[in-house]
Amino acid sequence: MSAKKNILFDDTPFPLKRYYLIYAGVGGIIFYAMLFSFFIHAERQALHKQYIHNLVEKANSFYREIHRDVLQAKHTSFENIQNEESAVKAYFRAKIKELIKTDFGFAKVKVFSREGVILYDHEHPENEGLLYDDIQGEGFQTALADNTFFQEEEEPDGRRFIEVYVPVHAANTSEVVGVLEIYEDVSRFEAIVVEALKEALVVPTLIFMVFNLMLLVLVFKADRVISANTTFLISVRQQMEKYISRSATEAIYHAVSDEKELFKGEAKEVVIFFSDIRGFTSFSEHERPELVVEYLNQVFELQANIIHQYHGVIDKFIGDEIMAAFEVEDIRSAVQAGLDIQQAIGMDTTIPFELGIGIHVGEALVGSIGTHDRRDYTVIGNIVNTGARFCGAAKGGEVIISEVVYEQLDDTLKQHFKPSEPLQLKGKNEVIVTYVGTIKA
Repeated sequence: MSAKKNILFDDTPFPLKRYYLIYAGVGGIIFYAMLFSFFIHAERQALHKQYIHNLVEKANSFYREIHRDVLQAKHTSFENIQNEESAVKAYFRAKIKELIKTDFGFAKVKVFSREGVILYDHEHPENEGLLYDDIQGEGFQTALADNTFFQEEEEPDGRRFIEVYVPVHAANTSEVVGVLEIYEDVSRFEAIVVEALKEALVVPTLIFMVFNLMLLVLVFKADRVISANTTFLISVRQQMEKYISRSATEAIYHAVSDEKELFKGEAKEVVIFFSDIRGFTSFSEHERPELVVEYLNQVFELQANIIHQYHGVIDKFIGDEIMAAFEVEDIRSAVQAGLDIQQAIGMDTTIPFELGIGIHVGEALVGSIGTHDRRDYTVIGNIVNTGARFCGAAKGGEVIISEVVYEQLDDTLKQHFKPSEPLQLKGKNEVIVTYVGTIKA
């Protein structure tokens, strides 16, 4: 029954729209970017592999053209081309240059014999007939010894090239008779990648945008519904709290959220607080009902504010009486609340009443009381009856507490109290030692 736990209820609607924009909006964009970065990388790798494959096929076609139009036509071979007449060599070079320009468009081409002699150098013809200076390099040796192509990227003079070494085979055999070194400008590959990615990304991106736009509309509509319903439920709860105690509201919350038995009773130590207006009955008999209610509400409001300030929970309003409860560790707060109420009532010249207050502490049953259809969450037990008797015995402006309460007070609070006549409660044999306190002028 603690009023300290006021954070049980969140009076703000669930921020669905904000969460969506943060997690689904920003998070979705990040996820989309990561997904398509991976997709682009995979697509680029696949396109690169296919491009190299096509480049190798292109190099093989290039060799077949040379073989048909030069080697077969002149009845020579790679092994013998360097021994041919200068006219044959010139024809060999001119034909390769023509093929590069008209059909294949390679950036650079070198043709080597099996022994590594440069048979054709597109950029540096003066090197033709010389031994390739990188004959032991990985590219040349992969094509020559492993009988497979080798590819890598180079950036001479700030330009990017794909360099491919392709083995050249003798007609109708797998024997390697030479090597082609082909350079392809990367810009051609990049253009292919851009065109491929345009087709691959445009449609999914449009679908993603349309889907998120539709989802955004649904989220905004759902957010409005959630906000409206939450506001309505908060209003209902706030109105209900005016008619039932906060302890009952908290009990309902715990029963629903923790799936516990609703209003299951339990024995616990509590501080019982009663206050009662002196002379209210006679006042109400002679005044207009609306004025009576106005004064009553004014006194209740004043008391309620102070009780809540000291972490007390108002259990119920009984006519002109208030019943409240405090946690046992707040026993000093309960007494201080009683003294502050008496002081506030005494200082408020608009209130024509005085109060009597009784405070007791002990074990009580906290739980649900009533019928199957109508229940009240309250505190019952002997200490409740005793606290009510204390309140009834208190004169206007007095706070009567039991001895066990007095013993828990510090010297600052004790100075407000003095022993009073022991109370003989109706229906009880024992005499209860009490202390009466007032606010000293």
